[in-house]
Amino acid sequence: MADGEQGILFDSLVVCDDVRFENNGKLLLIGVYSDVVQVVKLPLQMRSLGLAIKARVISTGRYPFAVSIADPQGNQLLDANGELNYEGEPGRTIWFPVVMGPALLTIEGAYAVRIRLGDAPAVHESFLVRKAAVPEVRIVETKPN
Repeated sequence: MADGEQGILFDSLVVCDDVRFENNGKLLLIGVYSDVVQVVKLPLQMRSLGLAIKARVISTGRYPFAVSIADPQGNQLLDANGELNYEGEPGRTIWFPVVMGPALLTIEGAYAVRIRLGDAPAVHESFLVRKAAVPEVRIVETKPN
């Protein structure tokens, strides 16, 4: 690789409840959020928080990664790191899952996601946590047939 060229490039992020691999290599995203996580009440204890990271791999090799999530006040909630060993064709787009938890969401606002892939500078993404209005429940009397 030439100086300044990265071996792996971040493309996008999907936030969900969980990410799993199927036996055929497909990724299964469970409970996908937009950039807003709506909750009925706070604090909310989530069993897990899944991140599906899409990246373009320029060359084969081992790439360290680190992911962290902080609440709107800057408190670190979750951290994960490891190494991705890519042996496929150069120039391909890949998805890799990072599932962390449990996750305690305590306040509304923007939660910061920091992603570092290989030697590239860290990428900063975010998602919002908002309280949703509790749906009003109406009891309607029904008459037997």
